[in-house]
Amino acid sequence: MVSAAAACLLLAPLAGASNSSLYADGAADASPAAPDLTGVQVSNDDAGNVVFQISFANRTALGDTDLVALLIDADSKIGTGCAKGVLGAEYALDVLADRFLFGRCNHGDWSFAKKATSFSGSFTGSTLILKANRRDLGSTTHLAFRIGAAATTSRDAVYDFAPDTGTAAWSYHVVVPQQAVKKPPPKVKPKAKKKRCKAHVRCVRRA
Repeated sequence: MVSAAAACLLLAPLAGASNSSLYADGAADASPAAPDLTGVQVSNDDAGNVVFQISFANRTALGDTDLVALLIDADSKIGTGCAKGVLGAEYALDVLADRFLFGRCNHGDWSFAKKATSFSGSFTGSTLILKANRRDLGSTTHLAFRIGAAATTSRDAVYDFAPDTGTAAWSYHVVVPQQAVKKPPPKVKPKAKKKRCKAHVRCVRRA
């Protein structure tokens, strides 16, 4: 029946669910030699593609000794993943000069052996752009993240962090449309068959 079929399909809004948030970090708050992080814009589309646009005050390209690490806590548990007690990151989107690396935390250690199919990166102007679909980030809808940028040389490395160390990690809500949820029809118990008495047999109702 049409009405029964319609009752089994619960429809949620399917469009206009994208999101975007801007995060600011102070300029010139680290060594002049370090890549100076000044802000991050995070956005996602309805397909769950998450984009991080990371701005620098003193870079139009990353140098051979530059390193940028974007660490993502996808399960909102600071005691799991890597960097336990600080962030609890499950994923890392890293850039080493012109190399883009996708890392997964396995039993407390980072593994960069297998790149996520949705992950990509580029550098345009003074902005580093990193992209990954949420399915490669644990299918999360809430993520916390920190960014570290460093210039590594033969001497001691110099760093900039966003947000600053000692402050809470930034958080972002991945807004995606809820898909239609099919609800199984209720189970119908089969009717009990009535016993038919033969002419020469008496039916006895059992208690």
